Amino acid sequence: MSIKDPGFLPLLSQFLIERARQLPDAAALDVMENAIRQDRVRFYMAMEGERNVVGVVSLTFGFSTMRMQPFALLADLYVHPGHRGRGAASALLLAAMDAAHEARCGFLTTESAEGMEGVFERFDWERTTDVMACELNLDGPPPSLVISSEFRFD
Repeated sequence: MSIKDPGFLPLLSQFLIERARQLPDAAALDVMENAIRQDRVRFYMAMEGERNVVGVVSLTFGFSTMRMQPFALLADLYVHPGHRGRGAASALLLAAMDAAHEARCGFLTTESAEGMEGVFERFDWERTTDVMACELNLDGPPPSLVISSEFRFD
């Protein structure tokens, strides 16, 4: 799969526009393309016909040192508004779950469930309270420089 596949970039643009987010520049698209080539992230697409991409989901692979096993982050689950309610989200979710299983991932996690909890729950996903996230300011200094000036190491 490549971001150059027909229909992928228009669907990505639709997703970002709906969420009032900035469209990626060429450098960001190159980073994404390289991650795909290195198999760090995979995209699965729901198609209508041979060229019309109507939905997408990404799967990023990692390793949990707490559980000592591979895991996958399912993200970017999106179906074009004109194609919702027809099973595309379920098909994409199942494709990603199957790929994670094939990659021997012990668990999956997601940030994509907002408004789609029912789809995830149908496939035995559960809400947990042990997930935490941290936003990083990529335009500022590394977090260690910011935090260490305020933090005392004992």
